[in-house]
Amino acid sequence: MKKHLFYSLSLLLALTLTACSNNDNETLETSIQNQEETSQQNQEYAELGSGAHLVKFPEDLEEGIVFATYDRGDIHEDIYVNSKEAIEAAQNGEEFPSDTVITLVGYKDGELDQYLVMEKRTGWGSQYSPEERNGEWEYQAFTPDRKVREDNIGRCFTCHANQERDDYINSMDQMKEFDLGEISQSKNSSTEAPIAAMPTEDWKISKISAHMIDSEVINKEAINVVDGQEKSKVIQDVLMKMFLQQFES
Repeated sequence: MKKHLFYSLSLLLALTLTACSNNDNETLETSIQNQEETSQQNQEYAELGSGAHLVKFPEDLEEGIVFATYDRGDIHEDIYVNSKEAIEAAQNGEEFPSDTVITLVGYKDGELDQYLVMEKRTGWGSQYSPEERNGEWEYQAFTPDRKVREDNIGRCFTCHANQERDDYINSMDQMKEFDLGEISQSKNSSTEAPIAAMPTEDWKISKISAHMIDSEVINKEAINVVDGQEKSKVIQDVLMKMFLQQFES
């Protein structure tokens, strides 16, 4: 009888110790989980848009590709991307490469109104809350004279947030539909081709001595007729300067 009672007490004690051990483990796991959640809640994230200073005005803007345009009343917008590799990535269903820059050039009533720039670089955006960041994109706004504009850049994140599936690009459809063949065609039709094709065989080129340029009476002996390769080079240089002046104006 005593032996049976001792065995029962031992079994009860073992079950009690096991239960206590399980409770301790559960309590420890719950404590760790609560600490992690508290740590995440207490973590301080940077203000959305505080990294805008990283985005500089794209000095090579004019060398970019206009892949989309929009017209809304008196508003006209041209959307540039800085590389064909970005367009290829979009059309192949891949992520945009680091260093991709997309610029909106906005006009109002025919006058330049603003530049809105978004740039992607590896590691950007990590200081923001995971729920708010737009991947690795940062944004900046510029005035017509290309100075940083005082603006609430956080609004840019909100505007692009609903395009997460398109890597936060609002004009993804236009980029996917853009014909990259247009770029090759434009390169092949460079300014040198039409200039070289102009019929200049009958043109007469004369060189005047420097000291006679401002003279009202030009001595014919001071005029040298230019021909051959020198003539072709002079004509090409003059036409190129005329083209560039027209382009700049």
